Amino acid sequence: MVKHKFRFSRKDFGNYGLERLKNEYSDIDIDSFINPLLELVDSGIYSELYVIYRNWNEPVPLDSSETAEIALESQLLVLSYENLTSPHNPFSSHPIDHNVFYSFYPFLEWVYSMYLKRQLTAEDVKSLFKSDLGERITFQLMEFDQNREIPSPTSEFFQKLSKLKWKDKKTHKLNEKLEEMIRFFGFEKFGFKEGSFLAHQHEVNLFLIGSNTIKNNREIITAEDVLIAYKTIFKIIKTDLRAFINNKNNNIEPGYLVCNKCNSYYELQNSESPDDFDDTCECGGHLVYKDSI
Repeated sequence: MVKHKFRFSRKDFGNYGLERLKNEYSDIDIDSFINPLLELVDSGIYSELYVIYRNWNEPVPLDSSETAEIALESQLLVLSYENLTSPHNPFSSHPIDHNVFYSFYPFLEWVYSMYLKRQLTAEDVKSLFKSDLGERITFQLMEFDQNREIPSPTSEFFQKLSKLKWKDKKTHKLNEKLEEMIRFFGFEKFGFKEGSFLAHQHEVNLFLIGSNTIKNNREIITAEDVLIAYKTIFKIIKTDLRAFINNKNNNIEPGYLVCNKCNSYYELQNSESPDDFDDTCECGGHLVYKDSI
């Protein structure tokens, strides 16, 4: 008798886990999470961001006086340091501390570097910290690219963050299960470096979960907050952040929207952004932003 060896890919395990996740959380729109994730993965953008992280060189030494000077440009960073506890107690019922927020700006640096297509300089980092991008994302989340009045950060906001709690164990578990989907679908292999990248993204996601909870005037984290946070992260990754950062070295080019199915394309004009358009082509394929073709 011939014995057959079956090899299962990471996506096979992911699809199996996804089916179980949808059954367990039948009242949650899991597709609103998985569809933008797969779009990022299929376009190669998620992999590109990971490569940026893997090859990262700090633009400014972390222990330098210049780092402290740049950090002071961000009121968000200053207030988080003053009002969030650190380090996090793993046995605490409050999931958000200063270390959670600490990953927020580095994550934005990696995305910014990806669209600049080069390593950042100290001037680039300073421009990012001086911009209102952090506030846009913190207070507007999925709508960070909309031209609306942005609230000023306050101590009260961070104090509220530090007191948030999960609605229940099932909601907390949902956050972990969705991260597991990223682990299976987002990487061809998963080792220490991939785990480190995902750990940073986990911290950013927790911060955005808290931001959406407070935005909706709640003290309890719900499944909706978890989904909005992940979708915000996916939108940040696929958005050219140069448009939100006043930097003479941005070198912004309009770029193209290219269909991943029929390969038709549209050249963006100077006044246009990829977010001005639907992400679906007439043929049913997905439109992916490319800076050149």
